[in-house]
Amino acid sequence: MLKDDIHSIYLKLKLYYYRRIFRKMETKEKDSLTALETFCAEAIYGLGLPTLTEFADFINVSQPNAAYKIANLERKGFVKKIRSEEDGRVVLLQVTDKFIKLYGTSQRYSAILAKRIERRFSEEEIEVFHRIMQTLSEELMKEVNQYLVRRANLPKSVLKEHAQHTT
Repeated sequence: MLKDDIHSIYLKLKLYYYRRIFRKMETKEKDSLTALETFCAEAIYGLGLPTLTEFADFINVSQPNAAYKIANLERKGFVKKIRSEEDGRVVLLQVTDKFIKLYGTSQRYSAILAKRIERRFSEEEIEVFHRIMQTLSEELMKEVNQYLVRRANLPKSVLKEHAQHTT
């Protein structure tokens, strides 16, 4: 029963996000995002300022292929390249406000759910829920976290940063 509940929530959130994204895609406009471009921009957002190499490794494509995808996203105004403050020779990829407006639907819905939870449950219940969700994200999803660090070359700092945003 619990596994069905988790799966149901996962599917609903994913489908809600996809529906919102697809509703915002304009098939006629030259600067609209394709589904693949949306996933690439979302990967860049999730990776937290990756280099081109990190992005290419994450999506498992060659650097020229990744550069082509980035050039299209940059031309459409969804991604920009910025110089690293630590090492000016390093170029980082960052999504733009234009993408954040498109992506923000999931963040807004998360805020709506949080408010509904706060209205429905006591502070003690919310604290327990928070501990469960934090433990789920940081400890119980160990295969996902290991994959993201080891196989997808996602820096551990990105996982820690995402964990901090959930607390």
